[in-house]
Amino acid sequence: MTAKATKRLFPLALATVVAVAVFAGSASGRAQSVAFAAGPERVVQGNPATFSVSVSPAGARCSLSVRYKSGARQKGLKTVTAAGGIATWTWTVPRRVQPGRTRVTASCSGAGSASRTMTVIGQVLPPKIDIVQSGFSIRPFPYGGTGVSWGAILANRSKTQDALQVEVLCNMVMSDNRLIGTATASITDIAADSKHPVGGELTFPAGAPVARLEITIRIGKAGPVTHWKPGVSFLRVEPGVYEPQWTGEIDGEIQNDNPTKTIQFVELYGVVFDAEGNILGGGKGFGFATLPPAARMVLRITDGMRPIPYAKAASAMVVAVPTYKTF
Repeated sequence: MTAKATKRLFPLALATVVAVAVFAGSASGRAQSVAFAAGPERVVQGNPATFSVSVSPAGARCSLSVRYKSGARQKGLKTVTAAGGIATWTWTVPRRVQPGRTRVTASCSGAGSASRTMTVIGQVLPPKIDIVQSGFSIRPFPYGGTGVSWGAILANRSKTQDALQVEVLCNMVMSDNRLIGTATASITDIAADSKHPVGGELTFPAGAPVARLEITIRIGKAGPVTHWKPGVSFLRVEPGVYEPQWTGEIDGEIQNDNPTKTIQFVELYGVVFDAEGNILGGGKGFGFATLPPAARMVLRITDGMRPIPYAKAASAMVVAVPTYKTF
């Protein structure tokens, strides 16, 4: 064979050797790969997350790294064996971890690694109601019996949810820690991140040696944030018409601040303060009128007022909860 023929055959022989080597490798070895087989796109704080990867070759040892948006890494993720070619991890996303995009990376010995992302969603916290302040007034009636006006200010600490169907239980406690009376009140809606007054009156056939109030709150359910509440202005505490030494009512004005909806009626909740800001009592009322946007009407609360000494009444707080027309 001539030298020229040898040069022509050399590339063909080299290609044949390479092909045989590749074939031999694929025949004697197995493909190496790591791929995510399952895992959520989104997880809420405080909820479990489960991720699985398919691994070749099976039986490889695999580890999982979870890096949250803040840079914090998930602790407690153990190295596992890809039994049957599948490796799986389950953990609970911390409640206080920063919401946002999270990188999940699986690494398997002799097989490689794979990464993907999930989004951590901030947990929606249920409303929490605190009792900010409470107080009462006691009045013996000239015709017998005693009336007690009680009032409290409640604070919804949630910034993302209204507290709906709130039930208030007010026990009146004597100095020996025994109960002498129990009053209840209902609040339709306490707006997120707001303070809300509540109160009423309880009558007794004889004396009422009340030493303190014991208030319990139950939230019926949570609701979306209320973006519109009627405005309240020009509040006044007025004396009773026939008993001017005692408080007769809280009055003022309500404005419909909603730009599109018409009010059908409002529930009114109010408390009365003395000059030092102490609660003297409280009550509830209603306002019925068709109130289109930007219109106003008179508000009046008389329930719960008559045991409050008018000479001590200095100011009031009122919140209006509207019901809008749906037609």
